[in-house]
Amino acid sequence: MRSRGHDGVLRMRTSGDDAALNLPWPEGTTMATPAPVPTRMEIQITGIRKHFAECVTEQDGGEMCDACSSGWDSPLPANAWIRAHADEKGHTKFKKHTEEDVTTFTKPATAK
Repeated sequence: MRSRGHDGVLRMRTSGDDAALNLPWPEGTTMATPAPVPTRMEIQITGIRKHFAECVTEQDGGEMCDACSSGWDSPLPANAWIRAHADEKGHTKFKKHTEEDVTTFTKPATAK
């Protein structure tokens, strides 16, 4: 494959002869499609963060408790649920989770 060009125009030869290189082409025009506009992916939080607690204490027989709290918009009720579950069942291992709804969209990248 051979290439030849000027003024920012690149012409590629893909066949066996040089006929494509000798085609008339107006100055300042390109054969390529316009370059894509650079974009960047944005993530937008669309909801309130929810806090959950889950009991992962191993019980007799090797099974996990798997009790899960409700979701709250503050971590304090999840902590209270952990204390209450530990007092009631005697369990000692928990995981805390947070969850938030998000959406993604693309927008043009700006030069810095």
